[in-house]
Amino acid sequence: MKQEMVGSVVCLAALIGIGGSSAVADDRELQAILVKQACVPGTVKQTALSPLVTAYEVTCRGSGRVLAIVCVDADCRLQPKPRQEDEGTTARESIDG
Repeated sequence: MKQEMVGSVVCLAALIGIGGSSAVADDRELQAILVKQACVPGTVKQTALSPLVTAYEVTCRGSGRVLAIVCVDADCRLQPKPRQEDEGTTARESIDG
């Protein structure tokens, strides 16, 4: 519990310190995801997809991991990485006559 609290404080400080928008700093669900993922954000790219939908691309300090998080109004979800085969490479079957 104490470790989670420290992670939350570090995450909040990092979000405020990166000079991001106030929406990023105030988004509790986004911060909760970052704490669960043990991610101290290095950079946060915010893209408004519509008035209610915002996508965040967060690069974690140290590990360099990139997290994709989508928020609909106040509900934020971590987006899974696409599998290798979903990125355009498809398995092809050989057809023998």
